[in-house]
Amino acid sequence: MMAGFGLENLGLLALRFPRATLLALVAITASLLFGAVNVEYSSDSREIFQSDTPEFALVEEVTSQYPGSEQEILLMVEGLELFTPGNLERLRTAHLDLTLIDGVRYVLSMFSARRPPDANGQIPSVIPDEAPQTDNLAALQQELLRHPLVKGKLLSQDGQMSLFVVALDSEMDVPDLRRIAAEIRTITDGALEGSGLKTDLTGLAYMRIEIIDALFRDQRNFTIAGLLMSVILCWLFFRKISYVLIACTPAVAAVIWLLGSMQLRGQEVNVLTSIVPALVMVIVFADALHLLFAVRRNLEAGKSLHEAITASVVDVGPACVLTSITTTLALLTLMLVPHAFIAGFGLTAAMGTMIAYVATMTTVPMLSYFLLGKAASEGSPKPQPDRAIGAIAKFCNLIVGSALTWPRTVVFAGVLLAVSAGAFYSLTKPSYSYKEYLPRENPSYLATERIDKKLAGTETLQLLIQWPKDHKLEAPETLNLIRDAHLILEESEIVKEVWSLHSVESWLTSGGSGQQDVFRFLADTDSPLNTRIVSLENNSALVTGHFPSADAAILLPILKKLETRLAQLGEDHKDVRLLLSGWAAVSATASHKMIAQLNRSLLTAICVIIVLIGLALRSAKAGLISILPNLLPIAVGGAFLYLTGRGLQFSSVIAFTIGFGIAVDSTIHVLSRFRSERQAGRTIDAALTETMAAVGPVLIVGTTVLASGLGSTLLSELPTLRLFGEISILLLVTALLFDLVLLPCIVAVVEGRWPSNND
Repeated sequence: MMAGFGLENLGLLALRFPRATLLALVAITASLLFGAVNVEYSSDSREIFQSDTPEFALVEEVTSQYPGSEQEILLMVEGLELFTPGNLERLRTAHLDLTLIDGVRYVLSMFSARRPPDANGQIPSVIPDEAPQTDNLAALQQELLRHPLVKGKLLSQDGQMSLFVVALDSEMDVPDLRRIAAEIRTITDGALEGSGLKTDLTGLAYMRIEIIDALFRDQRNFTIAGLLMSVILCWLFFRKISYVLIACTPAVAAVIWLLGSMQLRGQEVNVLTSIVPALVMVIVFADALHLLFAVRRNLEAGKSLHEAITASVVDVGPACVLTSITTTLALLTLMLVPHAFIAGFGLTAAMGTMIAYVATMTTVPMLSYFLLGKAASEGSPKPQPDRAIGAIAKFCNLIVGSALTWPRTVVFAGVLLAVSAGAFYSLTKPSYSYKEYLPRENPSYLATERIDKKLAGTETLQLLIQWPKDHKLEAPETLNLIRDAHLILEESEIVKEVWSLHSVESWLTSGGSGQQDVFRFLADTDSPLNTRIVSLENNSALVTGHFPSADAAILLPILKKLETRLAQLGEDHKDVRLLLSGWAAVSATASHKMIAQLNRSLLTAICVIIVLIGLALRSAKAGLISILPNLLPIAVGGAFLYLTGRGLQFSSVIAFTIGFGIAVDSTIHVLSRFRSERQAGRTIDAALTETMAAVGPVLIVGTTVLASGLGSTLLSELPTLRLFGEISILLLVTALLFDLVLLPCIVAVVEGRWPSNND
């Protein structure tokens, strides 16, 4: 059985019918081009955690009972002269106009603050309808800073920052969010013109717009940068436009096929799938380089063009098949993660890998037939050996020769490095923060940072208190339980301010009302605040703790403490559900679980691929030999994350999976060529020398192309994608180093002989 399982014959079929292949590829590309151009983008970072888990179901339950509590745009207004009569009047006008925007449920700001009911039952606004005089502003500011609705949440202690919470009717598409954001800017720009006040927008809903824009720019930049770098590298090593066209054409076609098929499937481009086109492009270039180097090597040996292409497909094709299968399997293991976001990425990337193989194995032989025909025609001088490739081959032999002088020492050093780096990997903790999906210099990110610094924060913990349907909320024990829950959140080391019905109770009693007046007040008023703290029709209350955005690694132990205290509180209220929720809690818990699941899927990929290598090469020893050089890059990557304090993020673990799937390709090419050399009767040393002379230069060039292509993600505006690029490059470079130095030494140590064709 051949290592390519016969799938390499696709290249021979394309060579046999080049014109029909060309027409078919043009037709397929043209039909998918429209879809590729019109593929849609998704920006909702919360979809990462969408699942059938109880935690996600609870978030949806809270959102349904308290609409607008999560879907909101935050308008930050900042300035040294915030509290002047003129500016307060401008801000009041802006508040009123914002409530009139179509799609806005309500607006909360310091202008929403009211004094407790007076003797006549009137509830006057803290900020009077007529702007106060300058000498009363200090007293007004202090009153607002004591108000439970405002303090720490809507007005900073220094009186220089005010927050407007624009709650939306429901979850909206990006075009609607763009419209509302544009109207908010138009209103605030008009109302605050000449005021000297600065405004910025942020919040989860608004961040979706920013992420969409960044994704669109990234997609364009990745494609252009990856293609440009690959063209330059191909030109440097081949220095012929015909070879460059042969390598680039299938890469462009594969990206069009991928994006077009995504559009047909209804698959959107998100923060993960945005890297798949770049991944597909570099996979195509890597396989195309192996085939083209083989074609040129055969032409240099005096073979005709048809013989040269056929021989390259027969010799290199099986390894290309196996590398595509191993990379696809590595990506498919991501579907083991029970989250549609990760599983969808795994399926899309796996589909892209197979598209890359089909594009390469059909286009390279066919274009070689058309574009290299004149150069290889009878009477034309045969290609001369490339000096650069010859120099790289000598360099590879020098490295291999030096390493083989002390093979056991090199292998021992590799094992020691793997154990040490693996220990660091095991110490690396999961890390997640939604802010990492925004560029650090983005105004929305900077606004979030300032709000977290000067106010209670942009993150929330939501505690849903759910009573049975037959419970009467007006009962005294209702407010007592809410008060106890309120204090538990308030005493947490991360929460700065809390909103709940207890806040309303404290506010009312400060004006002389009693506890018995709380629910009557709620029934008599139509304040938007009511819809954020109690749901009479659902017999529930919501206690919301505000805190600055924090990494999941910091938040998780705090959540565990809160859950323990809430469980103790629940012991005295057996019929009441006390459920801690909110996207901050869900993302912290789910990210920890998902990263653990991603690690397990990576382990599965490693085991499956190693077994597959052994089966394809018909040697268990080949599978075992491939373990150390391919585990080492992952261990080194994990150690890098630990030593730099980056933590395990989604993008880094996925980079490990993709990096392993690609890095193992080099090992497969080495072992496949070594197998052929041993079957030709060469000794182990001679076979290793010949293998590295033939394959080493291609590995170096291929890794350079791969690293350059995936390195285009370093241009991303999104920190998560830049981290993906860093990890990918680290894995590819270290994998190349270990394949050049460590792999030959392992072969020399464990191989008394290589299995013959009859073994």
